[in-house]
Amino acid sequence: MKTLKPPVPFEPSAPFGGLMPIVPFWPFFALLFFGTLVWAHSRDPFRRTEFAVKTAAGTKVHGITVLPGLASSPRPSPPKEARGKRMPVVVYAHGSGGTWLTDGSDLRQFAELGMAAVGFDYDQTNSGAFDGEFAAVLDYVRQQSWADTNAIAWVGFSLGAQNTLRYLLKHPADKPQLYVRLSGGWIPELDNSSLAAGHLSLPPILLVHGENDSIFSVEEARRLEGLLRTNGTAVTLHVVPSHGHGIDSDQPVVFRLIAEYCKAKLTPSHPLPEFPRLHPYPFLLCISLAFAWLGFWLYLRRKSRPVPEPKIPLTKFEIGLRVTAAILATLAVADTALHLIPPQMQVSPCTLQIARKYLLAPKWHRDFETLAALPLWQGQRLKTLLEHVNLANYTINELVNWKVEDALYRQFVLSPAIVSGEHELNWRRALWENFYPRIRHENTTEAAAEIVVRFLRQRVTIAPNHPKQHGVESMWYGHIVNLEDFEILYTAALRSVGVPARLNRKQEAEFWTGSQWETAPRPLATTWVE
Repeated sequence: MKTLKPPVPFEPSAPFGGLMPIVPFWPFFALLFFGTLVWAHSRDPFRRTEFAVKTAAGTKVHGITVLPGLASSPRPSPPKEARGKRMPVVVYAHGSGGTWLTDGSDLRQFAELGMAAVGFDYDQTNSGAFDGEFAAVLDYVRQQSWADTNAIAWVGFSLGAQNTLRYLLKHPADKPQLYVRLSGGWIPELDNSSLAAGHLSLPPILLVHGENDSIFSVEEARRLEGLLRTNGTAVTLHVVPSHGHGIDSDQPVVFRLIAEYCKAKLTPSHPLPEFPRLHPYPFLLCISLAFAWLGFWLYLRRKSRPVPEPKIPLTKFEIGLRVTAAILATLAVADTALHLIPPQMQVSPCTLQIARKYLLAPKWHRDFETLAALPLWQGQRLKTLLEHVNLANYTINELVNWKVEDALYRQFVLSPAIVSGEHELNWRRALWENFYPRIRHENTTEAAAEIVVRFLRQRVTIAPNHPKQHGVESMWYGHIVNLEDFEILYTAALRSVGVPARLNRKQEAEFWTGSQWETAPRPLATTWVE
């Protein structure tokens, strides 16, 4: 019968009272978790703050503010003392069924362009209560250190447009610097207002309405436009062709156009968007505290160990296992280095030969040789060439639901050259990651092209007089392009998702439908800024 060893006695003198085996886990994972949160927060270009204010009647109004981070613009960086300056503000009133919790994507459109965006909830069943709720939100905004009270815009959608117009007619002293109505209709108060007599001064107004709106007809918007013009109000009406009340799938693009309009009108001295600039912390730095704690714990544990027992000599089998493990570890490190180091080097006969022997899957070889033969890789990293080969081949052969002839694929999908003299070629992965998830269920290149241009216009501002960019990467990450650069970027975006595309004689993007070349679908609008 075996003799059981007595349990190890509790030793208060040992570090942490003898509980060392279980101590490191919860602090380590807690520090790892919070370090990851800090890293993720540093990559968020917006600051979101929930708020609650009370009306004069004591009713609570809940809302949210979305503020941009430090602006990045084509203009020189402002001095330190100017970086805390107040921002133009957009106060957004959603339509029926909306809440501040679901306003995030709409508010982000405004914040992304360098404005503070404010969304709030209101009683959608009692229009009489809106005045007190809206007044409380406006008071809250005026008290904020980030708000430029001389650059405020109201944006109302549907029911929000009805309520904000009613409030403006009743309280003209609270008028903003700009007022935008999206899918709003006529209200009874307009019949008896002092607008027609010219006794009411209103701010510039932008009206946006769907041509096929079945809730508020487009004629109501035109009637309001005529009344405002009679009053001497600066008014602009944009009718969105073939769209209904909610503007359907083009709603994000419409909000982008409205946001660009607000930015230009509220800050005429610098009308272009000022996009948030990320300053992310290195991930390893954020989690280093967790590993520092782990190292500290190992140090204490080692000090607290009892005197080690005499080592038992290893058997030949154990020695063989250790040697085998060392050899396999060395091979793994060498293989990892082979796949990490050469791709970071510039394209040369040597790195091309390494890629042919060790870095290419057999199915990539033909595409690789096609691209390697192009005279445009001087100064480019091998990684860029490999990504074009990998993603183009993977997209066409395994992802998209249409077929592309080999000659068209190699010249108008695989090739990264959109125009001659292109120097920025490392664009395919960034565009593929943004555009492919949106077209993955489409069955034709026509449907894919419509989605691509919609998202591209939602993501990029078109400024006709903007300076020409260096290449596709600068266009994508700069967010602002002129008309010529937009067509180049559009062509690259189509190629990134497996749609054969090129520039035609007019330097406009065109794509292959499967039977012929056609001009690619046009964006909803170039710009609404006059």
